[in-house]
Amino acid sequence: MESTWAWRIPSLLQIFFTLLSLLTLPWIPESPRFLAHQGRQDEALLAVAQTVSNGDVTAPEAQANLVQILQSLELERHVEEPSIKQIAKTPALRKRMLIVLSVAVCTMMTGSNLFSYYLGTALSNAGITDSTTQLEINIILNSFCLIVSLVGTLLANKLGRKVLAIVSTTGCMIFLFCIGALTRYYGESTNTSAIYATVAMIFLAQGSYSFGWTPLAVMYPPEVLNYSIRSIGMSWFVTWQNMILLIPIFAFPIAIENIGWIIYMLNGGFDVLVIAFIAWYWVETRNLSLEEVGQLFEPHIGAELIGVDAAMQEANAKGVPVLDIKEKPLTGGEV
Repeated sequence: MESTWAWRIPSLLQIFFTLLSLLTLPWIPESPRFLAHQGRQDEALLAVAQTVSNGDVTAPEAQANLVQILQSLELERHVEEPSIKQIAKTPALRKRMLIVLSVAVCTMMTGSNLFSYYLGTALSNAGITDSTTQLEINIILNSFCLIVSLVGTLLANKLGRKVLAIVSTTGCMIFLFCIGALTRYYGESTNTSAIYATVAMIFLAQGSYSFGWTPLAVMYPPEVLNYSIRSIGMSWFVTWQNMILLIPIFAFPIAIENIGWIIYMLNGGFDVLVIAFIAWYWVETRNLSLEEVGQLFEPHIGAELIGVDAAMQEANAKGVPVLDIKEKPLTGGEV
């Protein structure tokens, strides 16, 4: 298109997804921890039940989860909401924030931005210079990444967060090395086989990123942040992401122009360090409630919480509803 609609139409299409997100909000339950913190315990129980027992508020698992939440909030209520300075001084909170920072770094620097922002340059280096062909590849690549990210999301609970991140990063590392080698020896050549191989490696590298890091970017940080620092942690997570994004935006173009294929090798080498860090420092949150995740960081506090299994066993032994095992009955109505 030659008119201004060439940029107006894409802008309007992006507004559509914003409106779609807003329209779904009335059907999304509020955070049960927020509701419990506000004293709206019946609503909190319903929100928990919608996720663990198909809306059955009498289910022992739903009630036991709410017991965990209430006791965790009670413990946190006696502690002043930590500041950034206190978070930095407290080992458990500091580890939570460092893990969140690592996710921000990895989502921006694992290799995806080499193609997200500079796919045209990467394809030109591979010998594909026709703009229409580049556009077609871009459309197919994004569709492919959407499908792969959905697969990764579905497998997140089966593989675990750490395994998902390591598999995703390992794929990025391998295929970045392959792209670097192909660009080094066949860049801007007319060798059809080499061009196809480079495009295939780009697809596999982006697919590897989408498989793990696309779901982990929105899934893992909230899981490692407890209620008292979640708002601080998530705001800093977004801030760190955007600060780190400045490197791909401003440094990568200079690197691609001056060192070409070497940038892929350097990014692949960085991924080796990422894999080692994840294996050593991250915690596994698969199939754990947020209160159980807290025990991984603060075992002494976790000992004071009633776990789901323990609560269910105690209630079954006494023949009473799980919520009745609390010292103080719930307020706001009968369950």
